Amino acid sequence: MLRIVEVIGVSPDGFSEAVRAAVDRLLADGEDIHFFEVISQRGAIRDGKLKEYQVTVKVAVSDRKA
Repeated sequence: MLRIVEVIGVSPDGFSEAVRAAVDRLLADGEDIHFFEVISQRGAIRDGKLKEYQVTVKVAVSDRKA
């Protein structure tokens, strides 16, 4: 059985790195990840410059209760 969790990843380096940050955080928390889906991408502008890439990711993880 799998469950879907939605997480936000951020990076100053790009969208791919933001996805990696989101997935790596779940892995560091001990989650058993099966796949992910990028739901949205956006960025933050500060002082007229692109400062941060942001992604919302749905991730399928093993349901430990099953």
